Amino acid sequence: MRRIRGKTLGGAIAMLCLVSTLAGATEMTCAKDDGKGQCIAATDPHGKTIVVVGEGLKAGEQMDCEDRGTMIACRPPVPPSIPLVPFEMICAKDDGKGQCIAATGAENQTVVVVGDGVKAGEKMRCVDRGTMIACQAL
Repeated sequence: MRRIRGKTLGGAIAMLCLVSTLAGATEMTCAKDDGKGQCIAATDPHGKTIVVVGEGLKAGEQMDCEDRGTMIACRPPVPPSIPLVPFEMICAKDDGKGQCIAATGAENQTVVVVGDGVKAGEKMRCVDRGTMIACQAL
């Protein structure tokens, strides 16, 4: 009976140690993948190799991992976002319904924009969101 309790207690302590090292998101390196784009083992910051689930990851890639209780889920690291820097443009063309659809920038180039409440000829403040340039009236 003592032996069973000892094993149970030892297993619980080992599990707590593992969970405490992985509390929150932890950066790890994929140590082994299944050849189909899923990481199945990773090396933690202390050099220990543990079983993980990481879709879209191959051996050698860095990843962010989170202990979810029943499994350790990993994903590619999210790059830090670049702060949006507003700049001024002049609406070159509107759609007749108060939406600017083209604007001229500092280099006198006309680009496609999305500008709510802006008519042709008006100044507006814009931000480049990567997939579109969003503008608002000043």
